[in-house]
Amino acid sequence: MSKKNDFSSLDLISAYTEKKKNPSRIDLSNIFVNPNQPRVFNREEVQDLVDSMDRLGLIEPILLRKDKNKYIVVAGERRFRAASKLGWKDIPAIVTDANEEICYEMALAENEKRKNLNPWEVGRSIAYLRKEKKKTAEEVAALLGYTERYVKQLSSIARLDQKAVFDMIRTGTQVTVKSLEAVLKRKEGRGETISPQKKTNNVKVTLDLSVLPSKTRENFIKDLNTLKKKYGIQV
Repeated sequence: MSKKNDFSSLDLISAYTEKKKNPSRIDLSNIFVNPNQPRVFNREEVQDLVDSMDRLGLIEPILLRKDKNKYIVVAGERRFRAASKLGWKDIPAIVTDANEEICYEMALAENEKRKNLNPWEVGRSIAYLRKEKKKTAEEVAALLGYTERYVKQLSSIARLDQKAVFDMIRTGTQVTVKSLEAVLKRKEGRGETISPQKKTNNVKVTLDLSVLPSKTRENFIKDLNTLKKKYGIQV
């Protein structure tokens, strides 16, 4: 197995367990979604939550980061969108003082914990942390409870463009690490067998040089000998 069992390093989220008992109420007008959040697909498909929250209310508060005079969603974007559709004025929320980088890690960990992301989305987030935030594979592995090898494997999948993954989803192809790697190999021309060329039959050509003037014949033979040496032509 490439993954560790459960998520051994999710203290980023569990540290806020106590705060969930007394969340703040934040006006929806002051809340904004994070354009760089790990989730890419199905972010706006919230009808299931709209129906549930209409009947039961919000069971778990969302997590926000304060940014000047506004709040950025760290975890719970779909709950926030559902509340907006329901016409709520405010929403129970926990406001963290963690910096932007830690909040991104929290959002990734929370989404992975809930299995809300497909492998490409996870890989894209890992690639972002490694390239933009200079995280090592070991550090990301500790965050998600993965092995370093699996982190590198997911990171390589992120080379696929979003359209390729969307096409897989649209056609009903299961988006797994294996299927994503297969698409990536095809796009990069790796792992393909090149068919051997068919053997061509030798063609024999007969030339009658006696009809040529002597000087022309000598030049022709001289040029032909040069071609024989250069290209291995058999005469």
